[in-house]
Amino acid sequence: MAHWGITTDLMFNRAAGEVRIEGRYTVIRTPAAPDYYFGNMLVLGDAPHGDGLPTLEADFARLIGTPPVIQHRTFLWPVNGEPAFDPQPFTGAGYAYAESTVLLASPRDLLEPDAINTSISIRPYRDLRDWDDWQALFLAENAGMFPGETYLTFMLGQQAMYRDLIEAGRGDWWGAFIGEEQVANLGLFFEGRTGRFQSVITAASHRNQRICKTLVHHVAREGLKRADRLVMVADEHYHAARVYESLGFRRQERMASLCWYPSP
Repeated sequence: MAHWGITTDLMFNRAAGEVRIEGRYTVIRTPAAPDYYFGNMLVLGDAPHGDGLPTLEADFARLIGTPPVIQHRTFLWPVNGEPAFDPQPFTGAGYAYAESTVLLASPRDLLEPDAINTSISIRPYRDLRDWDDWQALFLAENAGMFPGETYLTFMLGQQAMYRDLIEAGRGDWWGAFIGEEQVANLGLFFEGRTGRFQSVITAASHRNQRICKTLVHHVAREGLKRADRLVMVADEHYHAARVYESLGFRRQERMASLCWYPSP
């Protein structure tokens, strides 16, 4: 049975780089972007064990790379209902642990929002100004999280990948606008009859105004004209998941990751 969160992640990994099976791992590499932490990683079949960390790190070095080219280590896996994972052996070794929830919606699931923001207009991107505004919102959303030059390189690589997918007819990036000002955006891309949302961002100055809910519902309704299911991935502990649930998205899966980041 497909794990929709990881399956749709791999759609973007294939677009940006390469994906192959090597023994018990799915190996993800993006040679053009060695600082892309989740574009150069090992996908595991299930949760790792603390006493297996030396083997994991050795396999990562062999299959993905080592400094100075690859300066991080990332592992991703589906949460399959196994006994509760204990991250301490990994966090104690400097890894960051994160969990995500995977929400799905089919045409029969989508709900009308209780209220919408009627002051915005919503449309797919159409010119370079839209992407310049995307860049500004993206940088503001992630300010201070990663070293500036590294993050800028990653961001531009992501933009190029998304634009290639759009050119190939595999989706669109959508903006919400008040007049000419872009106040929110998201992507929706397709593989077969499955659609996957990307990076729902609302400008800090326009939050708590139902803009996110209005934008997601509009794009979901459009997306379900060509998809049997839509996939949304959100941080397990982030409030945005509740917004998606209010529109009919249902928590179906979970996935988890460990990443050892280089020092700033």
